[in-house]
Amino acid sequence: MRSMTGYGKGQSNKSGLNLIAEVKTVNHRYLDLSVRLPRSLAALEIPLRKCLTERFTRGRIELSFTQDVSGAPATLVRANLPLAHEYAQAAEQIAAASGLKSNLKLNTLLGLPEVLTLIPLEMEAEAMKEAAMAALDLACEAALADRLREGKQLQAFFLEHLDVLDETIDQLKEAALNQPLQAQDKLQKRLLTMPDLAVDPQRLAQEIALFADRCDITEEMNRFSAHCVQMRQLVAQEASVGREMDFLAQEMNREANTICSKSASLAVTQLGLVLKAETDKIREQIQNVE
Repeated sequence: MRSMTGYGKGQSNKSGLNLIAEVKTVNHRYLDLSVRLPRSLAALEIPLRKCLTERFTRGRIELSFTQDVSGAPATLVRANLPLAHEYAQAAEQIAAASGLKSNLKLNTLLGLPEVLTLIPLEMEAEAMKEAAMAALDLACEAALADRLREGKQLQAFFLEHLDVLDETIDQLKEAALNQPLQAQDKLQKRLLTMPDLAVDPQRLAQEIALFADRCDITEEMNRFSAHCVQMRQLVAQEASVGREMDFLAQEMNREANTICSKSASLAVTQLGLVLKAETDKIREQIQNVE
């Protein structure tokens, strides 16, 4: 079992180009990819997305790259003149709006993001792709390991609460047996308060039998127990099981609601509410499961 929350970082250094890939993953109903790349890696977005799709099946995956070419033996300095012009115009507009004098110096302008770009002369497209994939592979491995560690914690949480549900079902089976007897006792006591009312014993037995049938929760308890067994099987798997667990938890919640609606005693109602509370805790944490 894996969680959908994780973080991984990978670094590669080829031909003086230092690439750092960071992968952050959070909860999401489906697989949602967000890729932010420097301009020098923009052409690699499609293969990078494909790599992420192969490694992750669910969650919001955020990939970002940072690069450092300062250690390259030979670099080409490229100036982004349109962007520099936009920076200068923005500075003048801000100065005019605030009634101040524009004081944007050349050194400041050159230090703004992406005004100057360093490109290693000897770095070919294939080498750039190889470096990016190497960094991404390391980042994905780290993120998956992080998700697996958190998944083990979730696994322990689910097993603990499934134990509580199993114990509650056992108690519920004992309490449910007493419902017809309690109904009979309650009805007989009420009849004793009406001594002038003649009651046919056979009709009384029929009414008690009908009541016992209406409050019979044997099927619901058996289905709930079967769902718990199936949930344990899903928890033990290493594959992506979040959607299946979520559906199963909804079924468990439905059975718990039916048990509460059929309850004819305080004990059964209380135990049914325990089933609902524990199932809700499980459903909440399932949202973190891949």
